[in-house]
Amino acid sequence: MCPYGRHSNPFRTLTAAFILNVLMALDPATLGAVFVLLSIVLGGLLIFSWALNRAVQALAWWGGAFCLVAIGIAVANLLPGPAGYPTLFVANALVMVGYGSMYAGCRSFNGRGGWVAAVLTGACIWMLAFWPIHDNAPARLMALSCLAAAYAGLAAWELWRHEARPLASQRVAVVLLAALAFFNVCRGLLGLTLSSIFWIDVFAKRWSAEMALFLVVYGPTLAFMFLSMAKERTEFDYKLAALVDPLTGVPNRRAFLKNARELLSRHVGRPASCLLFDLDNFKRVNDNYGHEAGDRILSVFGETLARHLPRRSFGRLGGEEFGAILPLPERDAVKLAETVRHAFASSGQDALGFRAEVTVSVGCATAVDAEAEEMLRQADIALYRAKDGGRNAVVALARRA
Repeated sequence: MCPYGRHSNPFRTLTAAFILNVLMALDPATLGAVFVLLSIVLGGLLIFSWALNRAVQALAWWGGAFCLVAIGIAVANLLPGPAGYPTLFVANALVMVGYGSMYAGCRSFNGRGGWVAAVLTGACIWMLAFWPIHDNAPARLMALSCLAAAYAGLAAWELWRHEARPLASQRVAVVLLAALAFFNVCRGLLGLTLSSIFWIDVFAKRWSAEMALFLVVYGPTLAFMFLSMAKERTEFDYKLAALVDPLTGVPNRRAFLKNARELLSRHVGRPASCLLFDLDNFKRVNDNYGHEAGDRILSVFGETLARHLPRRSFGRLGGEEFGAILPLPERDAVKLAETVRHAFASSGQDALGFRAEVTVSVGCATAVDAEAEEMLRQADIALYRAKDGGRNAVVALARRA
């Protein structure tokens, strides 16, 4: 007969015993001190990163969150002697402000406000709930765990639901924050459970070596994800800036050609049309009304294209020239160009206060399986014909591949 029982696994039993002995040998105070120091260092690094890149204000919120949580835990659990009620009141209020700062950082990262309510709500709820339950340790644990879970869940929801940019590290942060919310929910429920089961008891305690070990592993992981999010967003913004015309906010020539090639590669065997727009008498507008008026007209035309053309189908090619490549036959493309022409004539006059007529000429070229550059050359021929014919017109030049 097997000495470990018929269904037991000797290796698994020995491993479990080893892990249990190691965990029981850990000193809660030492691990707690390590966690506090590590969290302050991580918080300082996040704040330092914010000082180097003020564009990502969320880093300051997250750095403050790590420092506040560390100070609150140190005051509540690491001071000599048992913590009194006033100490618990202040320490856990600091922890709640820290959680609120973490949530505020997630809102800030997505460009959303409301940070005052985000930071202070949890602490206010704790301060109102503390005195009725101050002498009931399980109730205090449950209240704190529920508030922490709510903040972690809201932070995860903020980064997932209101994601401003598709960042890989942001999705990992969502998972980590959701796991933190789940952990706090379970801990709050365990605090109401009377049990002799080891893992229930250690996580239902106010502080334990196991709790400190979990936080020592979890904290740096979350801080790394926050730093990675900031780095990814900065790189994304630089990449976006390289593909967007700064004046009009529409794609520049490089981005336009990239998008056009992708569209044409998906549209093999079917007709596609290229529209080439050139603002009429643009130099006269600059000379008569100044470059500020000219810039405003360019912006108005970019807005007009954004209202009437599909996203990623158009761009500014340079100067007063814009282009668009659409998966449309000639008739539909010409109709759409006429819509843009009329809309711009109205919007342009409004922008100049009816001081001058603002118009655009459009050349249209339609082909099957043509390259983007070739379609632009054909549309340019049609545009010259529109200019020679008196401007403020749409001229189509059909071409067979």
